[in-house]
Amino acid sequence: MIGAVRHRLRARSPFLWLLVTPLATLPLSALLLFTVGGAVDAQALGLTESEWVRSEGRLDYLHYFYFDFWLTWLLFAAPGALNLAAAWWLFHELAYVRLAAALATALALLRTFAVPIAAILWLTGDVVDVAGGGERLILIPINEHRTVSGPSPTLAAFNLLGTAWAGGLAMWLVTFGLLHAYEPLMVRLFPRLQPPREPDPDEPRSWGGFYKRR
Repeated sequence: MIGAVRHRLRARSPFLWLLVTPLATLPLSALLLFTVGGAVDAQALGLTESEWVRSEGRLDYLHYFYFDFWLTWLLFAAPGALNLAAAWWLFHELAYVRLAAALATALALLRTFAVPIAAILWLTGDVVDVAGGGERLILIPINEHRTVSGPSPTLAAFNLLGTAWAGGLAMWLVTFGLLHAYEPLMVRLFPRLQPPREPDPDEPRSWGGFYKRR
């Protein structure tokens, strides 16, 4: 049983693994964020909770929500560790496959440890350090006029989650592109590397998948 599963996995591209892992990582990250994570008590830390801010000639009433930086990073990285299974293909006997695995592993490392938190800080939030406490927090500002009622920590968590997923979607599209571009690029750049299976004489020259011709 285990041997059959391993054989089926070895018959797939490591890029394909990265395309399907979001089916598990997305719900897991949401579950962790809303159970283990959550906004910290800004009032207890003496942090600004809301204020009027002038933006583009008008006043906006901003509410600020704070999330522990390292805990939030961990809650996204833990499910993303599934991506690192792409490194298993590094032990394949063919250099053709090992090169694909190296690229997939690099993508997996980015998607697991860098992309979610980078997307949050670039698109939505900011990092603040608590004076005297040594804590590092993610600041999520929410405009009151964009909500039906006063924004809540749950809304801020959804904002944070959606931004992290948006960054993940961008990397998913990069992975999708590599899945389809890898074989044509290998034919052009490394024609001497042998693909997993040699073509039959009567087969067309175009690749239809990582391990089979169409």
